[in-house]
Amino acid sequence: MEDILQVIAQNEKFIIIGHTGPDGDAIGSCFGLALTLEKLGKQVRVVLEAYPAKYYIIPGRRLLHVGAHSKLEYDVIFALDCADIQRLGNAKHLFDKATIDHTKTTVCIDHHETNVGYAKYNLIEPQTPSTSEMVFRIIDRLVALDMDIATAIYAGIVSDTGGFRYKGTTHTTMKIAARLMDTGIPFTDICNELMYKHRFSAGKALGRVLENSGQSANGRIVYSFITREMLAELIADTSDLDGVVEYLMGTRGADVAVFVYEKASPPLVKISMRSNGPNVGRVAQQMGGGGHCLAAGCTVEGSCEEILVQVITLLEEELQNYDTANQPQT
Repeated sequence: MEDILQVIAQNEKFIIIGHTGPDGDAIGSCFGLALTLEKLGKQVRVVLEAYPAKYYIIPGRRLLHVGAHSKLEYDVIFALDCADIQRLGNAKHLFDKATIDHTKTTVCIDHHETNVGYAKYNLIEPQTPSTSEMVFRIIDRLVALDMDIATAIYAGIVSDTGGFRYKGTTHTTMKIAARLMDTGIPFTDICNELMYKHRFSAGKALGRVLENSGQSANGRIVYSFITREMLAELIADTSDLDGVVEYLMGTRGADVAVFVYEKASPPLVKISMRSNGPNVGRVAQQMGGGGHCLAAGCTVEGSCEEILVQVITLLEEELQNYDTANQPQT
């Protein structure tokens, strides 16, 4: 962390990027850090792909770069909440440019255990439940919290802890949340907007997902899928699928949930997995993705049906490995 603080102190122009298909943690950590750098008098722009409107509650959108990337000037580029350089999406070329240009500096801050450290300076903490919590510790060394910064970081933490429900949530997480709340942020509104409110079309999509759901391994695996044609029939889109895999994970008796859906550009299929113990991160790696032990995913080519068969087979094997490793010693 000291190296990163020094990089911030010694430079003036910054770009902050997150992973493709940004979620609450990526968005919150990016804008939280950007607002901090702006408060320090730095020049900063955030580069993110389009994201669902529910995340508009996170302050800092005025720092979002719109237009050609070629016009961006920067000394330092931060990649936040991105486990793999390939998942930087349309901002990857900016990171690649900085990697080969010795006048520029690359920094990665992330909490995914599959991150190998692809930047010059890397802060990787798989034990920390969100990148936003990691960024908070940097912010706390640089500026006094204000409501906008606190709102961005709180939103990121809420998103990646499932509203403080996931097992990775720690005592430290709750202490940080309390400090953020002390700034006067609308914490109830943030949680409701990110965790509970949804469009009517999202409710229709969830209904179809539940119709398509099934169980494997004696109910220990719950799975479902939805196709582009089904979404179109419901006048819904992939942004209406947030939280679906978490809903499946809430099934009593389930140790693993998996949800697959077709993305806008066929034949790509997105796989999202959640777990109460078995290592779904290892399964995601086998399919070319990554993530955490208890939450992971990837994007692969194929149809929903054939991809489900592949991932369920791997999950059943992972369940067997998990059971073997956790058998009582005699």
